[in-house]
Amino acid sequence: MHDGITSNLPAIIAIVAAVLVTIGSAYWSRVALPRQIDQAYRASLHALAAAVETKDSETVGHARHVADHAVAVAKDMGLPRRELQRIEYAALLRDIGKVNIQHSLLNKTEALSEEEFDRVKSHAKIGADMVSQVPFLERCADIVLHHHERWDGSGYPDGQQGEDISLGARILAVADDYDAITSNRPYHQALSHESAVRAIEDGAGSEYDPAVVSSFLTILERERPDST
Repeated sequence: MHDGITSNLPAIIAIVAAVLVTIGSAYWSRVALPRQIDQAYRASLHALAAAVETKDSETVGHARHVADHAVAVAKDMGLPRRELQRIEYAALLRDIGKVNIQHSLLNKTEALSEEEFDRVKSHAKIGADMVSQVPFLERCADIVLHHHERWDGSGYPDGQQGEDISLGARILAVADDYDAITSNRPYHQALSHESAVRAIEDGAGSEYDPAVVSSFLTILERERPDST
């Protein structure tokens, strides 16, 4: 195990385990209390996302923003309610694999070596493996696994491209990158909304599904205070 993770990982795993037990218990009661259970799911997943975000400096709240945008895009694109829920849960859990990545590596300000970057990239598969072990979350595993794939096939972990990438993962890729661009990170300062929009527009057809970009930009325009 990498240096620096030993002291943090047991506590994080304990949090993860406690939350997943809570979720699992709620899962088996769903027939009787659907609305309350759905609220419990979300509260538990938000708590879990926040626990994971403590490992990655200055990202607390990132998962919630990404989930909100991803669900809004999915609605705009006409996806059914069950798929909206799947995308929301995947957005909240997409970085859960980072519990197994060294804190100092996630927060390194210098350029990563190839070996270090490979280690960081492994969070997608680690996260998908973790999610797949929980009955009601296993249907989110493919989105967690592929949310860093790129439209042109240049992403990871499998180099999928175009419509071979699930629509949920394509939506999540755009929502995730926009929020990352507009947030402070150890390796870059937050950029403006306008700069982030240009970056997303420039990536349409290469990094991102053009249809998802179009829908996402529509959502952002609706959110602007001066929009009519």
